[in-house]
Amino acid sequence: MLLLTGAAVLEIEGEAETMPLGPGDCIDIPPRRRHRVAWTDPGQPTVWLAVFYTV
Repeated sequence: MLLLTGAAVLEIEGEAETMPLGPGDCIDIPPRRRHRVAWTDPGQPTVWLAVFYTV
């Protein structure tokens, strides 16, 4: 996932800490790994680019 605009915090199963993201930040989440968006900045739009692929 690539965060294009805005700000967000992700929670990822098995990770002790949350992951803050800003514009230009990206993360590769392994298949079937549970995750959720815990927060987005209410003062601006949050726009994601999500790419799903298989190896």
